[in-house]
Amino acid sequence: MSMGKLMIFLLQLSWTVHLVTAIQRKYIFPYGTLSGDLTLQKGDDETSKVLALKRPLYFYESQFNELYVATNGIISAQDLPMEKQYVDDGFPTDFPVIAPFLADIDTSQGNGAIYYRVTESPTLLNRVAQEVHRGFPGGHFTPTHAVIATWENVAAYEEVTRATGPSDRLNTFQAVVAYDENDSYALFLYPEDGLHFFGTRPKESYNVEIELPARVGFSRGEVSFIFSRMEGPYYSVTSNEQSLKNLYQVGNTGVPGVWLFHIGNRYSFENVVPAAVGAALATPPPRGQEGDDSTTAGYSELEYPEIFEEEPDEDYPPIADPDFQSPTIPEFLQPSHLDHGALPGQSRLQPYGGDLPLTSDPQYREHDNHGKPPPASGPSGPGEYPAKYPAREPEPRNQPHQPPLEDVKQQQQLQPQAQAPQVVPRPEHTVLEVFPNNRGESSPHMESDPPLAPHGGHFVSVVEEEDVDFDTGVIQYSTETKETCARFQQQCSQNADCTDYSSGFCCHCRSGFYGNGRHCLPDGAPHRVNGKVSGTVIVGSTPVDLNSVDLHAYIVVSDGRAYTAISEVPEPVGWALMPVAPIGELFGWLFALELPNSQAGFKITGAEFTRHAEVTFYPGNQRLSIVQTAQGLDSENHLSVDTRLHGDVPFIAPGATVQMEPYKETYQYYPSVVRSTSVREFTVVSAERGSETFTFQLHQNITYHDCRYGPRAGPETLQLTTERVFVMYVKDENILRYAITNKISPVGELVQVNPCYSGTHDCDTTAQCLPGEGQQYQCQCATGYMGDGRNCYDLDECRSQPCHPQATCSNTLGSFQCQCQYDFQGDGFQCVPSNGHPERPKTQCEQHRDSLQGGLSPRGPRPVPGGLAPGAFVPQCDEQGQYRALQCHGSTGHCWCVDSRGQERAGTRTLPRTPPTNCDRPDHTERPKTQCEHHRDSVQTTSPEGYSIVEGFLPQCDEQGQYRALQCHGSTGHCWCVDNRGQERAGTRKPPGTGQPNCDEPDLPERAKTHCEQHKDSVQTISPEGYPIPGVFVPECDEQGQYRALQCHGSTGHCWCVDSRGQERAGTRKGPGTSQPNCDEKDRPERPKTHCEQHKDSVQTTSPEGYPILGVFVPECDEQGQYRALQCHGSTGYCWCVDSRGQERAGTRKGPGTGQPNCDVPDHPERPKTHCEHQRDSLQTTSPEGNVDGAFVPQCDEQGQYRALQCHGATGHCWCVDSRGQERAGTRKPPGTSQPNCDEPAVVPPTQRPETVCERWRASLVDHYGGLPRPHHYLPQCDPQGQFNPIQCYGDSSYCWCVDRDGREVAGTRSHDVVKPACVPTVAPPTMHPLPRPDVTPPPSGTSLLYAQGQQIGALPLNGTLMDSERSSTLLALHGSIVVGIDYDCREKKVYWTDLAGRTINRARLEPGAEPETLINTGLTSPEGLAVDVVRRAMFWVDSTPDKIERANLDGSGRQTLFDTDMVNPRAIIVDSSTGTLYWTDWNREAPKIERSSVDGHSRKVLVKDGIGLPNALTFDTATRQVCWADAGTKRLECIASDGTGRRVIHSNLNYPFSMVFYANHFYFTDWRRDGVIALSRDSSQFTDEYLPDQRSHLYGVTIATTHCL
Repeated sequence: MSMGKLMIFLLQLSWTVHLVTAIQRKYIFPYGTLSGDLTLQKGDDETSKVLALKRPLYFYESQFNELYVATNGIISAQDLPMEKQYVDDGFPTDFPVIAPFLADIDTSQGNGAIYYRVTESPTLLNRVAQEVHRGFPGGHFTPTHAVIATWENVAAYEEVTRATGPSDRLNTFQAVVAYDENDSYALFLYPEDGLHFFGTRPKESYNVEIELPARVGFSRGEVSFIFSRMEGPYYSVTSNEQSLKNLYQVGNTGVPGVWLFHIGNRYSFENVVPAAVGAALATPPPRGQEGDDSTTAGYSELEYPEIFEEEPDEDYPPIADPDFQSPTIPEFLQPSHLDHGALPGQSRLQPYGGDLPLTSDPQYREHDNHGKPPPASGPSGPGEYPAKYPAREPEPRNQPHQPPLEDVKQQQQLQPQAQAPQVVPRPEHTVLEVFPNNRGESSPHMESDPPLAPHGGHFVSVVEEEDVDFDTGVIQYSTETKETCARFQQQCSQNADCTDYSSGFCCHCRSGFYGNGRHCLPDGAPHRVNGKVSGTVIVGSTPVDLNSVDLHAYIVVSDGRAYTAISEVPEPVGWALMPVAPIGELFGWLFALELPNSQAGFKITGAEFTRHAEVTFYPGNQRLSIVQTAQGLDSENHLSVDTRLHGDVPFIAPGATVQMEPYKETYQYYPSVVRSTSVREFTVVSAERGSETFTFQLHQNITYHDCRYGPRAGPETLQLTTERVFVMYVKDENILRYAITNKISPVGELVQVNPCYSGTHDCDTTAQCLPGEGQQYQCQCATGYMGDGRNCYDLDECRSQPCHPQATCSNTLGSFQCQCQYDFQGDGFQCVPSNGHPERPKTQCEQHRDSLQGGLSPRGPRPVPGGLAPGAFVPQCDEQGQYRALQCHGSTGHCWCVDSRGQERAGTRTLPRTPPTNCDRPDHTERPKTQCEHHRDSVQTTSPEGYSIVEGFLPQCDEQGQYRALQCHGSTGHCWCVDNRGQERAGTRKPPGTGQPNCDEPDLPERAKTHCEQHKDSVQTISPEGYPIPGVFVPECDEQGQYRALQCHGSTGHCWCVDSRGQERAGTRKGPGTSQPNCDEKDRPERPKTHCEQHKDSVQTTSPEGYPILGVFVPECDEQGQYRALQCHGSTGYCWCVDSRGQERAGTRKGPGTGQPNCDVPDHPERPKTHCEHQRDSLQTTSPEGNVDGAFVPQCDEQGQYRALQCHGATGHCWCVDSRGQERAGTRKPPGTSQPNCDEPAVVPPTQRPETVCERWRASLVDHYGGLPRPHHYLPQCDPQGQFNPIQCYGDSSYCWCVDRDGREVAGTRSHDVVKPACVPTVAPPTMHPLPRPDVTPPPSGTSLLYAQGQQIGALPLNGTLMDSERSSTLLALHGSIVVGIDYDCREKKVYWTDLAGRTINRARLEPGAEPETLINTGLTSPEGLAVDVVRRAMFWVDSTPDKIERANLDGSGRQTLFDTDMVNPRAIIVDSSTGTLYWTDWNREAPKIERSSVDGHSRKVLVKDGIGLPNALTFDTATRQVCWADAGTKRLECIASDGTGRRVIHSNLNYPFSMVFYANHFYFTDWRRDGVIALSRDSSQFTDEYLPDQRSHLYGVTIATTHCL
């Protein structure tokens, strides 16, 4: 008995031993070149080429599309800086980091290798899914991609000396990052015996024996916060050496050495979440046990070989969004669990943790062995844990699956033992339609695979009932019930053609119309949308009901503008719904301006669809559901959309305004479904709370009827760019308005060169803009309209009698309607006698009359709020419902005759109190409407809500339809004379009360419009809907068309004086309630604007639409233009004091209601704490009990400075320190020895040097800020040699500028952008000994790239267009130089360059042993760009400090200045020798530009000034004769013709280009982010090659050296 107990004890002990054994190296994920890995270049600080991800990865809450793997044990979502900026620092980092083992790792001494790849292997993705299921049992995760990085036998960096060889302490570890469309997870694997070192020594430790522990964890990096950047969240796995040793001894997945973390989510994510699993390990079924589930749906299981190899990657369907399923797409068919893999007699193996489908969904967690006992254990295979671990008992499934249809025969024959998928009840008269994701591509599934539901990668939609036969998972239609055009053509629009296909028919809109074929609209015509809004919206805690209030939208299709108005919205919810612009954004997407290779939504959905949108507001987490159902086109061809709102919205104070920034949104297109997700910011400005910024997330599905029979060639993704968003709530009218301007284009492309695409054309709103070459375009009136395209009028189609003889034709704007007459029935085009006498339908006149009196409109009941709108015209109908011949307007007293269609008969209108026209008198031969009559009839006098518009101008026409010479505005009282075209005659306008002008007087010789008149005419005072736009300023001109000296703003009440150009005269503005300025006083000699005045003028207070922008701060200047000492924010109520530079004085800010600060009191700040005191106090308050045990607390003297002698109380060590608290080398004494004498002068070791100006200034400011500078404080940034960094920034903000070698600011370089200015250093790095010889080592024969890299010029041979990095070499070593500009003379085979440190221009012949020759060494300050004119034997260069361009002969003679004005930061310069044209860039941060001139300095002209930021690089494409530039600000590479036409974007996602050259249809540019040379194909716009020199530092100029002149 005791022997049995002993055996049980030993068995349990053996299990215990195994449970704490780490994962074996052979069981980590497969890696190496045989697995398809790339290998990272060996070195101490290397970074991989970019890993472009097919789908975005979410790290924390941010989306990333690329990854980098680095030597130092990290994976990053952005290109890495040099290691000295992060490798010795703790978390958090400045950039995104996934760190399985962040330390100073070195593979340059032959120590190990680093492998990496992106994989879609189902086997490996399934393995990750199992781990996530084990670590996060409640989650749902279906990985689509994984990134695997492996560090094998890598060593720590050590300084190798003769006495020490390479280290034998080597580490092996692995990181796996897997993700789907919503979530990301990371696996860290540390195999047994894989970690032998746990930290590394800093490279600059100055012989101090310290070792920094490795860091393991995650860091989001810096995040943007308003106008600055702040530290992002991070998560540390380890904290000390013992926790590092625990990495392979324990784990959080139940397996020692395996760690799992949830690291990102697309919706919301605060910080990394680790898995939490007990120590008991899950054991797979042993070899020989057959399971019932396939590992991955759609893939067969194969027996694993002895070496765990990765299966070849295969494509598989996408995963539908599990969190947002449209109710119109029911999930009828659940994924099958059929076993397709094991053939009879074969055994099946599973990866460790059990065999699960490719998901961590709980419905797949359980296993069903049908009650069978597990078979005998067999040997475990690779990729799984050994079978010696105890197995976990499987649990039964929730329920068995039932077959969905009886005729699934072939599947049952192939898989007799398989269970069929579950049937979920579905509505009657529906069948399932299955679409694979890749249109037109065959599915990778086996023929026996059943169709999958959305979780398996197919979309299921409801279609009309048909006879269905299942065959190999694809629905077939029998010919007996086939839908054909002969049977169902009436389902197509009357403006569409019907096409038969093999299994059915589709409708396609004809030329001149657009839509989905079932619904077609005329190209270019504006469109209207009508509908109702209903639902309950909770504002704060108050529910508000919307009871079928009216929604009207007006869309100018020709330029993508959509205006939406919702009437009768109660006040609380009206303010709160202002941010919910997505209500109107639907119409923006439907009718967006189309750029090439894209299509607006209406072409896809037509007029019948359902949109489900969910808006989640942050930080309050309020949720609002929006359901919008399109119900087709009404009788007037207007889209009918009903909107239902339900949920919560944040409270917005009455009177507040909401500002929304432009945005871009990606739409994903699937058969019958369109989806998008985006996050927006909006700013609420109120008197109570000032300016506040909030966000909301929009998630939407748009479902529609897709024609499944025809070819599918639509886009997979498109990008909607919303350029303007304007929202407002009109309290007096209870109307909520949204105005949006939209463009749709392929993702990442928004080329707006042609006016048709930019919306700057002058086509009529009822015309289509047809783009041509360059800036050319044509205007074509929309179908149903006539004119020249710039002025279009409605075409009366009824004149051509298109209807049946027994039908009545009614003309409408852009269209017409046919209606069979009484006793006839049909569609109006075909009418047949009706049997019996049914009730007569309402005529057009009755419908027109009843719609205005509150009766039934063609779209159903539409009562006019408050009864009949005042001033509205109601037509009179006779007993038969036809228009009475005589019609009179009850409000105005006008009378006129109409025809049978209710159209006014020309020349019959009479004024009030005059006899009406005899309408029985026959018309003379009817003449067409004149321009005046068209103008008059087109004026909108009634709003979409039914109200009369009294502000609009209605022109008066005479009996012949011509413009009356005298025109008056009924609302304003102004009168003026017009010519026969209706154009106002200059100088004839009279305001009310001044008498009417005499229009019989002949015009003086007509003069051209003045600048004032053009300005006045260009101001938009009426919106496209016909409403007046409040708040816009209209200038006043005198009789001669000149600006009146006194100008006043009618809305704000401000008045000011202007000069002859209309520019405001400084100091003359007076506010409302004060006297008007005296504009007759002469200006004093005008002084230049001060910094305050420039600041004030740069503030944008008016939106592009002309509306005032509330909430912006405008500084106040005194009479001399200086900042007033007291500044207050008009919106928030805060006040503060500023210094002479406008900078806020610390501690002076006062909130509203607390009184204003006294700005006359001088600052007497308390002495700030010194660096020593801050360090001491921070350590003495570390824990509640006092200072931390063992921590060193520095000793400070009375002045707060470090005492020269410092001792550690815990260790007994003593040493001397300098004024900065830094230990003086060689002074440390251990306990038990005498204390060091700190009065002895320090022996400066060779590595020390005196403090530089930059370092002394920095230390002084640190003390001034009390030792703890805040993020907004400025501290000089010094390089390792103590010199000023060429770029300086305020704290961690993006407010940066360039400085020279003395720290002085370089004018024109200040930037508030995220992209920092491109500053070039002016001090050469220290010289390394021994010095290389300064002579030429020419490159191999053939064509080479020559590039400048600080103290050397490198040569990079080209093999075709590929860069041959193996043959790269140093052409010239130039110690003490900073080579920037470089060019090549192909005639004499000489290279020319500028030296920024030496302030010289030099050259050298490309011959062995040739030495440099200095050409110019005087009068240069900062020579940068250089260009050689081979034909004229001249060179040109820019000097960026004096801001000038010079030229000289190639030997340095004949020097002259070409330009020294109107430049701020010139950089790149090139010359087109064939035409003698010079081009250069100026990256002035305030107004960057690219200019051109002749080589002799004539014909200077600005070539590009819009849409550029940091145009560093410039080159000439000799094939297309275009100038091309690379911009570090916009990240774009663009080209343009020399005349300024044909601008196009080649690539839009560069990093930080500096210099560029064109050769053989490729662009080669140096990049400051990659510190290398990048090649990009002009034809494909794709990166083709990359070269990273061994020495990692910035590369500057680059040029091409050919064997002969091109």
